[in-house]
Amino acid sequence: MVCEFQSVIGKETRRQAMEKWGGKPDVLIACIGSGSNAMGLFHDFIEDEEVKLIGVEAAGFGLDSGKHAATLSKGEVGVYHGAMSYLLEDEEGQIIRPHSIAVGLEYPGVSPQLSFLKDTERAEFHSSTDKEAVDAYLRLCRLEGIIPSLEASHAFGIPRENLSCFSQMAPKS
Repeated sequence: MVCEFQSVIGKETRRQAMEKWGGKPDVLIACIGSGSNAMGLFHDFIEDEEVKLIGVEAAGFGLDSGKHAATLSKGEVGVYHGAMSYLLEDEEGQIIRPHSIAVGLEYPGVSPQLSFLKDTERAEFHSSTDKEAVDAYLRLCRLEGIIPSLEASHAFGIPRENLSCFSQMAPKS
């Protein structure tokens, strides 16, 4: 239901890409909390194998710090709210409190759909720390005059060298 409501994001992205470039985007990058924003963007492109889907999770103080919200990177499969997906949980199956500077990404689970995209390798997942997200926020404000949310700043904060797609892409005219 949530994916259906959020699917306007992907439909509008497809429409605007066709209008502006005459084709589909090469890469879609979305921040991930519980997954509604990312699935809204990705859903309309899942069948388009040539479109790379990249999700960026909140790494908080770092993936090895124990203070993050990176369920796909560091979580285990479990059941939460009646759905099987990746979760941040301890050895006894109890939910671990997530951390992110962006409260919209501070969730201990992720949608079953994103879990499926991970397991099938249809999408790739990375993470940005709080510092990387804040640096991206400040960079966008300074260079582009854009004031992004801290959630979106995580997607902009991923280090370019972590994304294989950038080395494969040629600039478009």
